[in-house]
Amino acid sequence: MVNDTFSAKRFGQYFKYDLRQLWHNNGKAALALGFISVICYIIWVAFSLIINGTWQAPGLVARLVFFGIGSMILVYYQTRTYGYLTEKKAGQSWLMVPASTLEKFVSMMIITIVVIPLAYLVSYLALDSLIGLLDKTSGGPLLGGIGSVMDSVNSALSAANEEGFQFNLTAFMIPSVIQFIFNLLYFLLCGICFKKWKILGGIGIMLGAEAVIAPVFSSLIFKYWTPLISGEEYQGDPAVINDILHQVAIYANVVNIVLLLAVSVAIYYRIKTLKH
Repeated sequence: MVNDTFSAKRFGQYFKYDLRQLWHNNGKAALALGFISVICYIIWVAFSLIINGTWQAPGLVARLVFFGIGSMILVYYQTRTYGYLTEKKAGQSWLMVPASTLEKFVSMMIITIVVIPLAYLVSYLALDSLIGLLDKTSGGPLLGGIGSVMDSVNSALSAANEEGFQFNLTAFMIPSVIQFIFNLLYFLLCGICFKKWKILGGIGIMLGAEAVIAPVFSSLIFKYWTPLISGEEYQGDPAVINDILHQVAIYANVVNIVLLLAVSVAIYYRIKTLKH
C-alpha cells in the first residue's frame, strides 16, 4: 500500500528532481555568488594601486565583511529559488509532479536551509583560499584566519570571566543561526506568495512588523532591565549583568524559534493550497 503522506522512495526521487530543477533554474547562482570574494578582491587591489600605489589585498576583517554581504544577498535571493511557483505555467507543472505536499515541503526546506547556503559557503571559502594562497598580502586564507579570531575572542572572554562576567559564546551564536534560517525561510515564503516585487514586499512587511514590535521590546527593556543596571541592585555586581544577558539569550531563542515555526507552517500551508 502506497503512503500518500510520505514515502521515502518517492521522496528520494522527487528530491533528485528538485535538485535538478534548482540547478537548471537558480542553483548556479549560489555558486556564482561565491565569486563576490574575487570581485571584491579585484576592486580592493585596484583602489589600493590607485590611491596608495601599492598592491594590497583585502585583509581578514574586510573579507569577513564581504562574506556577510554575500550572505545577505543569498537571503534575498531565496525569493527566486521557488519564485517560479507563482507563474501559471511553471506552477501548474510543479503541482503535477507526483509527490505529496509533505515531501515537497521537506525537499524545499533541505534545499533552502542546507543545500544553497552550503554551496555558497564552499564556493566562497574555496575561492578565498585560492586568493590567500596566491597573494601573500591577503594574510592567508579566511579559514586559517578564523582560528586566530576565535583565539582573540576566547582570550577576551577569559579576561571577562576573571572579572566575574560569564559570557557563553554559544548562547549568543544560536540565536544568530536561528535568525539566519528564519530570514532564508521568510524570503522563501515571500517568493512563493508574491507574484511581483517579492523582495521589496518582504522587506516592507518586515519593516512594518518591526515598527510595531520594537516599541514593545523597548518598553520591556526600560521597565525590567534598565532599573537593575542603573539602580541600587547593580552596584557594579557582574552577577546582575550575567542574569540579564542570560534572560536576553533565552527570550531571543524563544522568539526566534516561534517565528521560525510560524514561517515554516506558513510555507507548508502555502504550497498545500497553491492553485492556478
